[in-house]
Amino acid sequence: MRIIEWNCQGAFRFKNKYILELNPDILIIPECEHENKLQFGHLTQTPNDFIWHGNTGKKGIGIFSYSNFKFRLLKEFNPSFRYVIPLEVNDGKNSFLLFAIWAMDNK
Repeated sequence: MRIIEWNCQGAFRFKNKYILELNPDILIIPECEHENKLQFGHLTQTPNDFIWHGNTGKKGIGIFSYSNFKFRLLKEFNPSFRYVIPLEVNDGKNSFLLFAIWAMDNK
């Protein structure tokens, strides 16, 4: 399994080909724009599952599955910890917990 985290520093839709060439199963992208701007199927390869969390449509954290894994946000998610996203990752046979984190030094 290949899990990759990459802070794209914005405009992921124009940079994603470089990281997708590494064939990630799960991709965590801090400073990712909202999914409306990603234009899945046009500017960004369509993931099997996707979660985005942010305060504005400009920058947040995007979590992409390019495998059979599906995500479920855990009820323990606390918005006070803005960019710590606890997820259950499951492919029907295996499951594990994943914390997607954007270590943003702000507020």
